[in-house]
Amino acid sequence: MNKHIVFVLFGITWDLAKRKILPAFYNIFSECVNEDCSIDIIGVGRKDFDNKDFQEYISEDLKNFISSYNQNKLNILLDALKYCKINFADSDSYEKIRDLIPANKEVEVVYYLSTPPQLFTTIVKSLKEIKLNMSNSRIVFEKPFGTSLDSAKNLNTEIRKVFKEEQIYRIDHYLWKDVIQNIAAFRFSNMLFEPIWNNHYIDNIQITVSEKLWVEDRWDFYDKSWALRDMVQNHLMQVIALIAMEAPYNLDADAIKNKKVEVLKALRLDDNFAKSVVYGQYEWYQQENWVKENSQTETFVALKLFIDNWRFEWVPFYLRTWKNLKEKVTRIVVEFKKLPNILFNKNGELNQNRIVIEIYPKESISVEFNIKEFGQSDKIKTVKSIFTNKEEWLDAYSKLITDIIKWESTLFTRWDFIEESWKLVDNLVECKYNCPLVHKYKPWTSGPDSAFSLIEKDGRKWFN
Repeated sequence: MNKHIVFVLFGITWDLAKRKILPAFYNIFSECVNEDCSIDIIGVGRKDFDNKDFQEYISEDLKNFISSYNQNKLNILLDALKYCKINFADSDSYEKIRDLIPANKEVEVVYYLSTPPQLFTTIVKSLKEIKLNMSNSRIVFEKPFGTSLDSAKNLNTEIRKVFKEEQIYRIDHYLWKDVIQNIAAFRFSNMLFEPIWNNHYIDNIQITVSEKLWVEDRWDFYDKSWALRDMVQNHLMQVIALIAMEAPYNLDADAIKNKKVEVLKALRLDDNFAKSVVYGQYEWYQQENWVKENSQTETFVALKLFIDNWRFEWVPFYLRTWKNLKEKVTRIVVEFKKLPNILFNKNGELNQNRIVIEIYPKESISVEFNIKEFGQSDKIKTVKSIFTNKEEWLDAYSKLITDIIKWESTLFTRWDFIEESWKLVDNLVECKYNCPLVHKYKPWTSGPDSAFSLIEKDGRKWFN
């Protein structure tokens, strides 16, 4: 790459940096740091460390989060890492960061904000005040980007006063999973599937995201509409866009992002929210420490959405996401229309053809189809053809940091996508008429009974 890059990592002592970001840098240093790729990291935090104390402190944590731990490789990362203590609210203290950045116009600086979102604006304004918003710098934001449409707009306005859109990198780490990236490749590189990827052949699409954990000590975040704002507004909207978008004219970042935004602009709910939305809350939720009494926060949400375009008109997209299930699952199911009740399907017993995209626990794509059983004249069974990528070069965070280094923004989220996704979620959060009730469900189950009614009243079932 023949470049010198300085990453200024704000919030280096917070959990995300220790669990994901620094292990990702460890992987990158192990794989690609050489004479053509020079990277320094300035770790910015509020704790009182000198460099030696910080390296000892962070080393102990990283041993728990690095899968292929090697002390010599870790030492390479530590040698590139300097610690800088600042007061985030005091712009003058940011001068300490300036002193650590080499005075070389060829050096590229990346500001990575692994901090609580309420610090985003403060940090951006401080960078501007001491003129650290150079033309060759970039700034990276973790989600959530805002907590509502208005807050997201205000945040974006403040950032755009300091950085250009092409310098802004908004992360949704789902997009660096290989199986997610494979959705578009699967669709647009196979004549077997692209001609039938429309409402003439597809009956419905289901997206399921479930987690084993309950809210635990993150009540302050989750008691502000967890399921909608934390999962639907970003991860699930990205998946829908990839499933439903039209083919871009090429693979340039803006060409792809334009097509994804078109999908979100065409998304709609039933005018009567109560018919297309189900909220749930697991039974123990209100016993969690510090949760507000009689809280109506949803820990489960199921939605039925439509996309008003030529390709997918009247094809329902069923979404559900929740906590406190027996296992963690992330899955996309494309279910094709039923066959006529003739020939091998006289009694309507044949399974529908499906494409099942597993994101977790194992990344895979499978195609379900029907064939004659061996030795039988007319008995049909369903079989699967499964593709699983067993080789993983780098984890999602390692790949996204590599993209930042290359100025590759295709998998980062553009502002207009965030704006459109917040519009949909805000309509649900700010519901005033025919609003859905919050139904209780038992922990480690598949959610409230009304979530099954949402799809069963249409003559369909959730894929199991």
